Amino acid sequence: MTLQDKNDDQSRNEKAVSDRLSVGEKVGYGLGDTASNLFWKTFEFFLMYFYTDVFGISAKSAGTMMLITRLWDAINDPLFGYLADRTKTAWGRFRPYLLWLAVPFAISGAMTFYTPDLDPTGKLIYAYVSYTIVMMLYTAINIPYGALMGVISPNSLERTSVSTYRFVLAFIGGIIVQYGTLNMVEFFGGGTTEVIVGGIATEQIVDEAAGFFWTMVVFSVAAMLLFFICFATTKERVQPEPTQTSTLNADVKFVLTSTTLHQVVLVSVAVLSALASGFALEVCGWVAAVYIVLSLLLLVVRRWALSHYASVSQESSFQNDFHDLLKNRPWMALFGFGLLQLMGLFIRGGAILYYFKYYCQQADRASLFLVLGSVAAIFGMLLTKHLTAIFGKKTLMVLVNVLVAILTAAFVFLNPENIYWMFALHLCASFIGGPSPVLLWAMYADAADYSHWKNGRRATGLVFSAATFAQKMGCAVGAATVGFALDFFEYLPPIDGTDQPQSDYTLWGLCLMMSLIPAAFLFLGASCLAFYNISEPMLQKIEADLANRKANDT
Repeated sequence: MTLQDKNDDQSRNEKAVSDRLSVGEKVGYGLGDTASNLFWKTFEFFLMYFYTDVFGISAKSAGTMMLITRLWDAINDPLFGYLADRTKTAWGRFRPYLLWLAVPFAISGAMTFYTPDLDPTGKLIYAYVSYTIVMMLYTAINIPYGALMGVISPNSLERTSVSTYRFVLAFIGGIIVQYGTLNMVEFFGGGTTEVIVGGIATEQIVDEAAGFFWTMVVFSVAAMLLFFICFATTKERVQPEPTQTSTLNADVKFVLTSTTLHQVVLVSVAVLSALASGFALEVCGWVAAVYIVLSLLLLVVRRWALSHYASVSQESSFQNDFHDLLKNRPWMALFGFGLLQLMGLFIRGGAILYYFKYYCQQADRASLFLVLGSVAAIFGMLLTKHLTAIFGKKTLMVLVNVLVAILTAAFVFLNPENIYWMFALHLCASFIGGPSPVLLWAMYADAADYSHWKNGRRATGLVFSAATFAQKMGCAVGAATVGFALDFFEYLPPIDGTDQPQSDYTLWGLCLMMSLIPAAFLFLGASCLAFYNISEPMLQKIEADLANRKANDT
């Protein structure tokens, strides 16, 4: 070995040491997702139930609302990714948003679970406004939070380690929600009382509306404090290329003149609008007409903008970032996977409370079911690093999701009295699926590096904003599907706080929502990963090349 080789090895070893993050910083970063999950898991498992059985709107109306309010995300999500990438402060690009938005996010979360004294129309309007605001602020704080993982270290293995800490702590937040929510609702709602309905004695929570509101106030305050800790304990280490610039006029010109961008937004809005109507023919006709009119209008806007901004000759960095994203094959594969996987998980998660309450006639088992699943997922998550070293990220991701889909589908064979089999299958699926969220966000960070390596530009905020958009779309469509499915299977909500008996058709529908329907989405999601083309050797080359570029720039 030559002296030069020894010096190169020493330099690489010194760099590897300098790239390592302290346990305190990894925990601090992970607490940000504990905060997010105090909201997200409450939405996943309890929001539909809150809307139908407490707030007082129909399952179909709630499902439609969850889809329609996502129309704004087609603009809102990339906008915040754009802003985050171009934010410049002494604290970095992404960290400041954790500080600035923690308080508004906390207030919006509590108000989402507030039940105003309004008529049905007023309640529906309130639900639209409050849900839109909370999800907009979720975007505004979680896109920078997710992008922070892409710049917290240039080392992929360190990012995978950070992702493990992140999702262990995220699942702890989920456990708090799963175990604590119904108990806290009962505590804040004034306990339980016995009522006689049709000669049958049943227990009924006195005031679920007050219970859910004050429970969410507690979760919101805790989340706010955890975001402050995340801000204080983390650091941004990966910076954009020195030549990476942004000009507002050039970016505005691109936004107004890009036919590709216009069509991506219009098609997204059209599909969501049609889905929100259940693809009703008369509504789809109106959607098609509005789509054509807006397309023609945007052509007029494009022609005017080309003339108005004719003197703007600078290159648009947003245009480059957008086109890089569309050409980023690994990111496109992850987008499809994340969308379909979360649709399946949200359909199943939204059905759990109804399933145990009506199909099993054991509503009190739901919290234990959720908590044990999260604990099993944490143990599975801790094996991510070792399993990744054996299989690689892509193969491991496909394997765990296919196995989880098989175990989920097996629920279709269970009868209401098979409680122990339900728990056994759920524990196995949760344990096997534990590595999935860790791998997904580590792979998104790798996709950001891939774009940086291939195009010479870094747009971490846009990559993660688009990832967050896929996450929110998957969850919105999944949650809306729960509402539509409940309506389709003729679910009967409580009347004046008293549960109604459900038909065999409804119970069979709940069984399908726990088994075959989510399993189908999980299988489809796994198939998207066939197009993910970042291998482990390629990833090592990307890291080495980016490190050399940084050294040369320095």
